[in-house]
Amino acid sequence: LEDWRGLRDILCCNPSFHGRERFDSVMFNSDSPELSFARLYALLRCTLESKREFDVVLVCQYRPSKWKPRIQWAGCQMCEEVKPYSLLLMDYVIRGALLTQVNVRGKENLNFLVDTVDPDMFLRVDKY
Repeated sequence: LEDWRGLRDILCCNPSFHGRERFDSVMFNSDSPELSFARLYALLRCTLESKREFDVVLVCQYRPSKWKPRIQWAGCQMCEEVKPYSLLLMDYVIRGALLTQVNVRGKENLNFLVDTVDPDMFLRVDKY
């Protein structure tokens, strides 16, 4: 049941989460008209001398991939993680996103977007 109330995403960014790496992905606002995604690598809180605080994330952005699977489905979006790292204000993060790694020889950073996590994500992705 969807009630459209605002909720919180709990995002993980940990090199040893129960013995394994866990770096979640997010959807964020950018200058691009398309949806923008990135993988979190560090969450930082910066405090200025004026006592003003900013939450900043260290991310690697994803870009759309030209690689396509043999079996394509409606809304199939493939993307690749792009180095170098960049900083992003947490204010620009819209929500968490589920991107699943694809095992393809020669493509280590290839992922596909899972848009069926909830109705909000499905409707956001369906526009593109």
